[in-house]
This record gives sequence, C-alpha cells and structure tokens, in this order.
Amino acid sequence: MIEEESGADRSPIVAVIFAGGIGSRMNSQAQPKQFLEIHGKPIIVHTLEHFEEHPEVDAIAIAILPEGRDHLERLVRRHELSKVRWIVDGGATGQQSRHAALVAVANDQPPETIVLIHDGVRPVINRALIDANLESVRRHGSAITCTKFNETVISTPTDRVEDVIPRDHIYAAQAPQSFRLQDILSVYERAVADGELDSIDSCTLMHSYGYPLHRVVGPRSNLKITTAEDYYVCRTFFDLVEGQQISGF
Repeated sequence: MIEEESGADRSPIVAVIFAGGIGSRMNSQAQPKQFLEIHGKPIIVHTLEHFEEHPEVDAIAIAILPEGRDHLERLVRRHELSKVRWIVDGGATGQQSRHAALVAVANDQPPETIVLIHDGVRPVINRALIDANLESVRRHGSAITCTKFNETVISTPTDRVEDVIPRDHIYAAQAPQSFRLQDILSVYERAVADGELDSIDSCTLMHSYGYPLHRVVGPRSNLKITTAEDYYVCRTFFDLVEGQQISGF
C-alpha cells in the first residue's frame, strides 16, 4: 500500500504533450496528422481532453511546430481546454520539442512535479492508464507504459532470419512515459551537452543515463496514429465506443 500525497503536500501534475509531427507517413496533403478529425474533432483535441478531464492533472504543456501554433491556440479556445498553460514552439526533432516543453514547465513548477509525457496523436488513452502512471511515479519515480508483444519477434538485418527471440518478456514501450520533472529534465540537458539531439523517446534517454525504469501495462488500444492505417483503426475504435454509449452495452 503506497502512501498517497494529499492536500498541500501533493506534487503538481503536468501533462507534457508532444504534437510536433508533420505526418509525413500519413500521405495527408491537407494538414498535419494531429489536426485530422475523428468524429468531428481533431485528434489532438481528443488527446488533450483526457488530461483536461482528469481530476489530478493540474496543467498541460504542448510543444508544436511554429506553423501549427496559431491553429492549436484556436482549438484550445474553441474546446475550452482550460488546463493548457504552455504552448511552446517545437524543435527540429522530437527530443528538442519535448525538451522545450519541459523547460517551460520547469520555469514555473517545482522540481518534484510529476510530468506525464504523451504523444499528441495517441488519443485513446484512458483515466485508468493515467492513474497507473501516477501511482508508479509516486512509488518508483518512473512509469513507462508498455503493451505485451503478441507476435513472434525475429532479428533479421537482411532478408535472412538470424534469430527468433523469445517473446515472454518482450513489451513495446508506448506513452505516457512519466517521471519527476527534476529527473527527466536533467537527462534531457545531459543529452544536449553530450551532443544527442534525436533520441527516440524519454524512456531511451533515461535508460541510457542509468535511471531505473518501471513498467506500467497499458491497453492495446493505446494506439499512436502514424500511418493512414492507424488512423482508420483508431476511427473504428471510436465508432465502437460511440456505439456502446448509444446502445448501453
């Protein structure tokens, strides 16, 4: 049983949303993938609403490419996303964008703040997963959302299969990836000092600098919309949820 933070002793909680992609793998000629709509609402808004509506999340920071900033600000106003406190210009890489958002948060929040770093195009997160991330950070100092690998995993640097890897302990790291602000920001700053500007994600950086990481198992529906196929799968999931709400099942 963990000791819960309460009242004035509770650390602030901030969602850090990376929405800097241009959607090059979506083949969308009209707009970046985070602004594509599902059920009449942009993907980024679906994502933000999960954190807006969570009772423990105090604020939201978003990193976005400068050319999308005005549009995002209009969406924040239109959908009354009152917890959005920082919108910062993203950099040339995901790492630089996340770093910029973390710096903005650190300029205004204490070092012990819990930050949940999440993809703007991962809109099917749920409250239970946010809760699990918060519990893990409070208990262990970190939370890496993962899903179990259900396929056979092979190593194949060429067209020849070199190795078949047992999948019993193989997971795919997803998001949120959650930490104490002082820990994750120090790692991003060390990476810049070491010349690393394009790491895959926060999990990779934290591991490379020796921080212990703790797994939180998330649902397979926690999909990141990267390709057109992902978009249609996600839209189908929203259709199912809407159908359940209408039918009551």
